[in-house]
Amino acid sequence: MAADEVAGWLAARSRATLALLGGSALALVGYRVVRLGGTDPDSVLAYVGASALVVGQVVAVVGLVVVAWRVLEA
Repeated sequence: MAADEVAGWLAARSRATLALLGGSALALVGYRVVRLGGTDPDSVLAYVGASALVVGQVVAVVGLVVVAWRVLEA
């Protein structure tokens, strides 16, 4: 029965799952922007992409921790 509750919670697109999905998407976009920025140390595009990558990773990890906590709690 507890597994049904967890599946329902995950299917309801909670804030944690949205953070996981959104953070992952932001990290992927940031990675692509870094690749587009190239290896030029003065490339602002690379710095913007790197910050998006780091923020996306942090948000995704927080979302993953909350989802894992919720699954283990049930």
